[in-house]
Formats: sequence, C-alpha cells, structure tokens
Amino acid sequence: MPLLPISLGLILGILLSFVSGGNSDRIGLAITAVLAATILLLIYNRLFGIRSFPKFTVVIAFSLFFLLIGFCKLEIQKEITSDSVHLSGKLNYGTVFRSKISESGYQTIHLLLEKSTDGKKQLAAKGNIILTLDTLQEKYATGDFVAFNTKLEPFRNETNPGSFDAEYYYGTHHYVGRAFIASNYISKIGTRTNLTVFFSNWQDEIGAKMKSWLPESVSGIGVALLLGNKADIDAEVLDSFSNTGAMHVLAVSGLHVGIILIIFQYILGFFSRWISKKQAILFSVILIWGFGLLSGASPSVIRAVVMFSILALGQLLSRKHSGMNNLILSAIVLLMYDPYYLFDVGFQLSYVALIGIMLFQTPIYRLIHFRQKWLDWIWKGSAVGIAATIATTPFMLYWFHQFPNYFLLSNIVVMLLGFIVLLLLIILIFTAWIPYFNSLVIFLTALSLQGLIVGIQYVDEIPGGVSGGFELNFFQFLLIGTLIGYCFHKLLIKQLLPKIALAGLAVCLLFVSWKREMKFEKNEFTIFSCKAFCGMIQYKGKLITFSEEVPKNKQILQTLKNAVRDSGLNLEKEFILKSGNKLVLDGKEILFQQEKDGWKFKIGEEEFRYLLQGTPGKDHPKELLSQRLQRYLYKDEKIMPFCLAI
Repeated sequence: MPLLPISLGLILGILLSFVSGGNSDRIGLAITAVLAATILLLIYNRLFGIRSFPKFTVVIAFSLFFLLIGFCKLEIQKEITSDSVHLSGKLNYGTVFRSKISESGYQTIHLLLEKSTDGKKQLAAKGNIILTLDTLQEKYATGDFVAFNTKLEPFRNETNPGSFDAEYYYGTHHYVGRAFIASNYISKIGTRTNLTVFFSNWQDEIGAKMKSWLPESVSGIGVALLLGNKADIDAEVLDSFSNTGAMHVLAVSGLHVGIILIIFQYILGFFSRWISKKQAILFSVILIWGFGLLSGASPSVIRAVVMFSILALGQLLSRKHSGMNNLILSAIVLLMYDPYYLFDVGFQLSYVALIGIMLFQTPIYRLIHFRQKWLDWIWKGSAVGIAATIATTPFMLYWFHQFPNYFLLSNIVVMLLGFIVLLLLIILIFTAWIPYFNSLVIFLTALSLQGLIVGIQYVDEIPGGVSGGFELNFFQFLLIGTLIGYCFHKLLIKQLLPKIALAGLAVCLLFVSWKREMKFEKNEFTIFSCKAFCGMIQYKGKLITFSEEVPKNKQILQTLKNAVRDSGLNLEKEFILKSGNKLVLDGKEILFQQEKDGWKFKIGEEEFRYLLQGTPGKDHPKELLSQRLQRYLYKDEKIMPFCLAI
C-alpha cells in the first residue's frame, strides 16, 4: 500500500493543526525544519553515497511533505473562515440554504455568508451562520439573499450529561456563530440561484413528494433512507434504530452508495452482450453520480460518491489487491479538498467500516461453511457486518458511548430488507408518473418499509440489546483501536496468536468496563441546566427522572433522554412533579415544593431552592438557577449541573 504513508502524514498534519491552538507557527516551523533536514540528508546520500543509509528515508520524506500539506490546508481553512467577533455589529450579507419553523413558532435559517461591510469598506466573508427569528411575519425560504446586523454568539456546549457537542460539530462544519435576531434587523434584498440552493430545493421537493406518496407511518423512514433527512421520523422508531446499531441505514452515505453501485452493476450485467465490463463500470459511476445529485448532493453523499467512484474506476486498471490503495486515494482526494472532513463522524465510520470489510470479511466468511445456499448467503452478509463492527467498535464506544449487543440480528434485518427498500424507492422516483404501476410500487415500498421498522423494533425489544455508559478519552480510543486492528489482523489474516497484544487489549477493555461499573454504583441527585426544573436520580443502579409539568417542551424531553442514554442504565421511572411530591429511597425522603419563583426541594435534612425567575441572592448557587438566569447573569461562564451525593 504505497499510499498509506502519504495518507497517514496528511491525517497527522490535519490533526496537529486542529490541536495547535496558538502554537501553529511553532509547529509549522518544526515540521518544515524536519522536512528540510530529511531532504538535505537525501541529497547528501545522493552525492556521496552512504552504505548504511536507511531505505525508508524516502518514505519518511514523502510522509513529512504531506504532513506539512495537511497542516497548511487546515491552517488556511481556519484563516479564511470569518470570525464571529469581526462580523458582529456590521452589515452582513448571505444566502439562505436551509429554513425551518419550529413548533414553538420560531423560524431558524442557515445562511452562507458572502460579504460584510462596516459602512466604509466591504470585505468578503466566508462561513455559515444560524439565525433564529423572533417572528413569522416575514418567512425566509431557501435561496433568499438577506442582509442582517446583529451580535453573533459563538457556539457553546450545554454542560448536561450526554448533550450535543455543538462546539465540535459546528466548528468542523464551517459555521461561524449564531444569534437570536429581531425582525427589524434582517431583510430580504433578493434571491440567489447557485448549486447549493438548487440542490437544497430539489431535495425539499423530493421529500415532499415522498410524503405525499407513502403512508405517514413509514414516510419519515423512506425520506431518511433516500435523502438522509431524519426530521420526520417518530422518536421511538429513531431510538430503536440507534439502540440496535442500525442508525447508519438512515444516513445517506457509503452504505447506500455502495448498495446502489452493486444494483447498477448487477442490472448492467444483463446487457453483457452489448456492454463490456469496463463500459458497465463507467456507466455505473455515472449513475451513482446521478443518484448523488438526485438525493440533494449533501456533503456526506458526495463524499461517498467520490469514494466509490475511485474504487470503481480502480477496477478498470484490472490490478489485483488495488482496492485498499484506491480507498486510501479517495480519502486523500477528499481531505485535500476539505481537511475538515476528517472530523466528520460519518466520514470516519464510512472509511473505517470499508477498511474492516476489505481486511476481515473474507477470512471471517471462510471460518464457517454452509451447504445450503440461503444459509451461506446470510452468513456472507453477516461476515460483512462482523468485519465492519470489528473496525468501528472503538468509534462507537468513543463517540456514542454504547455498543449494540444484537448488531448481528439487526444486520440480518437490514441486509434482507434494506436492499429491497432502497431499490423500490429509486424505482418509485423514476416511475411515479406511470398510472397503476406506481400504485403497485408504492404498496410494495410501504410494505417493505413497515417490515424494516417492525424487524428493527423487534430486535430492540429483546432485553439487554444495548450496553451503554462507556467513557473513553482520546488516548484510550487510539490504544484500543490500534490493539483491535493488530489482534484481528494477526488472528484472521496471518493466522497467528498475538498473546501480548490480546492481553493488552483485554486489560484495556477490562479497565473501561471497570470505569463503567464504578459509574453505575454512584448514588447522585442531579439538577440539569434547563429552561424548566428537571433532573435525574441515580440510586443503587436505578434511574429516576423528574421534571415540572411543561406541555410540549422538547428541550426537557431531549435533555432527560440524553442524560439517560449517557448514564448507560435503564430508566426505572419518569416523575412529573407537582407541589408536595415526595420520593422515598431506602428511608431517605426527597420532598419537592413549588414556589412562585421556582422550586424548593429537601433531601434528608438539607434544603435547597431552585430559581426559575427573579433575582437570586448573593450567595445563591449558580447551579440552582434556570438556564435563562444562568445565561443572563453568567454569560461567558460554563456552569455544571447541580450534583449531590445521596
């Protein structure tokens, strides 16, 4: 794999830039100095010849060169992206590329910045902005060109357990900041038509048609499978896909594009008398690009299309064992285009899963032989799932803090129905205009979608389906990932027993499991940072959530759901508070009393007051204030949730 050192150098350079902080100039100088010294050493050897000169020095030089390129690429990206401080208080211009109206009546728009002016000079601006409007009097649609003037806030993470990492996500997706803006500080001044706007409108139109064709109970899943938009999926169905490790099915990425590539190549195989193998490959690549554009050309789809295009075109060279090099080449191309792709979880999982499948699928498949063709077919598909899971396990533990225990069962459901559903959805898009035939396709599509949902929910209902509560730091993630890759490479490919590496992996996994068990044994009473009074009690391995009665408050529901998932424990009881409520835990009383400005709660002999409004006293704990009060009084301070051992 001659491209492996180059890709590793590029990735390391991007990572160094990401963590450099204010030391980027020193790190860049150090990389340049080491590269220059290596090149001088190569020149010296070329002129005078050194018998004991290491042959791998040339490989090191290439790796260092691409390390410098990766470092510089991300530094340039950071430099050209606008800063929220510099944009605040200026008149900024941008194009709406996403718009959504919430149930509470607010409109949120995503803008692609174009320029900024302070009244004297005009400067180019680059990056994305999120604006939330206080009224629906003026509705903004995709393609609207707007001007606005407001103070932008940087993205801040909530401190509640399991909360969304907004700083990381938006920081690696070219977002500059966000703001809540009054309607008199923003106005539409025209419309823009570009590729981003065109494909966004196209995606919205297809989504609307899919919802009109399919029953409401399955239309959300259909839209997600075809377009990757999960907004209309029922929350319980979404949790079932997440718990069973089948969430990747609902994100249009490598899996979908790979399946579609197989479908196209299979169909073109029927025309082998008129189309050569190379022509079929070229047609397949053109068709998957057509699917990518048809589905709205989202970044995840285009990444997957580029990846599989390079893999497919690599077949034209008819070289054996070139698949891994082609995969690495596609990663290099994408990272050279946008180094921030490296920090996208979907990008990481797509490539790691494919690497696992290329390395381990065949050796796993050869471990068991079935005479029956249908059993052999199921085992072959299961081997793909096992190989992908081996490679992605460290990423699941690191990013999602959980592991789906029954991934093999959900994999069989996805394998049996996912292929059929995706094929029917594509057929539906192209044949919806044909009378009678479209009714048959709609019926079959709805039936297969319902089968997929029922199958995943059945697996989810089996007790012990997901193990949660894992916490890995970055070093543990790297160590466990390296050991898993090395051990399975030795076991499955080299057919050797790496005793020391296996022992090391066992120690790492035991340590992570021990930390998880220690986390379960905590007895804590927690109040979350939220707009309403809510929290969680963990006591002797049991979990109880509580909240005041606030109708249709999605923030409370999501906060509690995130905390329960992060804990790794099963929820014992959900408690809607009313004044005078009492909980008794092994003789210890917890009493809740509602007041005009908040809540009073008593744990044993200790009494506390939580303020939803009003002015707190000088010594009132910051943690016992509503999120609104915290942000108003302690704007730039990160306040952790109130936590008390019980």
